[in-house]
Amino acid sequence: MKKILLSTVFVMLSALTGYSQDTIGKANRLGEKNKALNEIDKASLGIGTGQDYGGLGVSLLIYPDKNIGIFGGAGYAFAGLGFNVGTKLRIVSENSTAKVSPYALIMYGYNAAIAVTNAAIYDKLFYGVTFGLGMDYKSRPAKKGYWSLALLIPVRGPEVRAYMNDLKNNHGVEFKNDLLPVTFSIGYRFIIS
Repeated sequence: MKKILLSTVFVMLSALTGYSQDTIGKANRLGEKNKALNEIDKASLGIGTGQDYGGLGVSLLIYPDKNIGIFGGAGYAFAGLGFNVGTKLRIVSENSTAKVSPYALIMYGYNAAIAVTNAAIYDKLFYGVTFGLGMDYKSRPAKKGYWSLALLIPVRGPEVRAYMNDLKNNHGVEFKNDLLPVTFSIGYRFIIS
């Protein structure tokens, strides 16, 4: 009887020990999965349209700090090659299921493009500071990419309006569209690391 009782206790302890190890293993795997979900991108490459993409182009974004990033973009801006460099300040949620991260940015580069149809000699890009507010949207936390949208406010100098007036008054150029005081940016960012 003692042998049966000892055998039963031994089997039960072995089962409990195995269960405990399996439970700990599952908890570790869940912890690793949640850690993977919580990982925040340190670098991304984006394609899109907007001043932060240089017009219609690409943008490289690197985060030396989880909330502060630096970026550069280059692309086609209707009047030539546009570029911008800047800083992005984002608010990152510690919640592994958060889909939206708001951000603010400031950049320097092209912020006005004058393109004259059938008279490319008058095409000109203007450079200055632009401010913006936006959000990054990741549909699934573990996904390796996300959408980025922003409203941008370019600070244009008086030389832009002076150039447009010169084209109207001295070269017979008729503008069908005026410069927008607020522009937008939309792109898809691929997480590099």
